[in-house]
Amino acid sequence: MERGGFNLLLEESVKIHGHLCPGQVLGVRMSLLGLRGAGISDPKGTDRKNLMVFVEMDRCATDAIQSVTGCTLGHRTMKFLDYGKMAATFVNLKTGMSIRVIAKEGTRDRARERFPGIDNKYLAQLEAYKMMADEDLFDVMEVDVPLNPEDMPGRPLRRVKCDLCGEWVQDMRETRQGGRVVCRACADGGYYTARSHFLSASVMQKSHNGIEIRSKLWIEVDGEPVFGRGREFLLRAIDAHGSISQAAKEIGISYRKAWSYIKSMEERLDMKLVERKAGGRNGGGASLTKEARDLLGRYRMMDEGIRDVVDAKFRRLFR
Repeated sequence: MERGGFNLLLEESVKIHGHLCPGQVLGVRMSLLGLRGAGISDPKGTDRKNLMVFVEMDRCATDAIQSVTGCTLGHRTMKFLDYGKMAATFVNLKTGMSIRVIAKEGTRDRARERFPGIDNKYLAQLEAYKMMADEDLFDVMEVDVPLNPEDMPGRPLRRVKCDLCGEWVQDMRETRQGGRVVCRACADGGYYTARSHFLSASVMQKSHNGIEIRSKLWIEVDGEPVFGRGREFLLRAIDAHGSISQAAKEIGISYRKAWSYIKSMEERLDMKLVERKAGGRNGGGASLTKEARDLLGRYRMMDEGIRDVVDAKFRRLFR
């Protein structure tokens, strides 16, 4: 590409990123090299449906790659892999040609050698990266990138509800444990820790003027609450972790309080909910009884049924 065209792409990248930096220059040049190798000549025009980019870093260069290619996470044409590497792969979906471009580690030192008179090392890098040859900046390899139908742009192929947290999962990102549908956060541990599930309230609907309707469902025995959303989360957390102490930690209460909740539920509902296994050679643990699983299923169906009824009534009265 001519120098004028490169400068225009760099200017567009800076508009997205907010400032000019060496990473922007590297990202623009990495994109041009990868697109050329993959056989993509018009990424935002005639080739816009033929391109997918995998980026391996959440750094400045990624904004530049998005600017040049037009690929975004929202369009599902950009995939982020948290490898911490200054690298990206450009995939031609039409031909299957895939080119991975990796920034060479020694480029910083060589960049400063090009402009020894510039005291600011970042300015020296910025100017050098504009002038250095591709082979001095990058390593390039042809690769194979397997693509699954659920990773492609378009409408989700499937949406399912997690049997533990009740949240919906799309694009076939769920897993299965013991015949149950489980989201990745419940299966492997999420990036967040809930402070308290007991503060949860079901938001049913919101009208155009911000009015909301909320509901909570709980079970009482002789006028005393014995089971609700908080106790539901406790049992589901025990089921997920196989441990009362881990479940208590997840929902933000003490082991003592968790155990008191379990005993209270079992006594007042007159059913065994949790089986404890003493520690030993294979360690201790806890598991839900068949009665507990049946209770959770009935409670979930009741909760969803009430929400459906309230949603319909709210739409009629407050739309």
